[in-house]
Amino acid sequence: MSYWGNEPIDNDFAFDQVGSYIYLMRERMFKSMDVVIDKPHPEQSMIASLQCIRLLAEQFPKCVSVNFGKSEFEETKAAFKKWYDVAHKKIPAKYREAVLEAAETEFALFEERVLKRYQTG
Repeated sequence: MSYWGNEPIDNDFAFDQVGSYIYLMRERMFKSMDVVIDKPHPEQSMIASLQCIRLLAEQFPKCVSVNFGKSEFEETKAAFKKWYDVAHKKIPAKYREAVLEAAETEFALFEERVLKRYQTG
C-alpha cells in the first residue's frame, strides 16, 4: 500500500476515499432515479449527480472508472429519457427545452471527458 506520492491521489488511502464518495453518489443517484420516475417530479437530480461525477472524474479518473463506467452512464441516460418523457409537461414551458438541452450537453461532456478517457487512458 502506497502512502506517499507526488499528488494527493497517489496513495491508496486517498484513492479509496475518493472512490467511496463516487460510489455513494452513484448509489444515491440510482435510488433517486427510481423515485423521480415512479413519481414524475419535475426536478433535475440525475443530471446534477452526473455532473458531479464528471467533475470528479476529470481530476480523479481512475477512482471514477472503478465505480461508474459506460453501463452506469447508459443507465443514467436511459433513466433521464424515461423521466423526461413522463415529466416534461410538468416542467414550466419556459424551462422545458433548456432542461433537455442541459441534459444533452452533460451527456456529451461525460462521454467526451470521461468515457473516451477510460478507453484511451
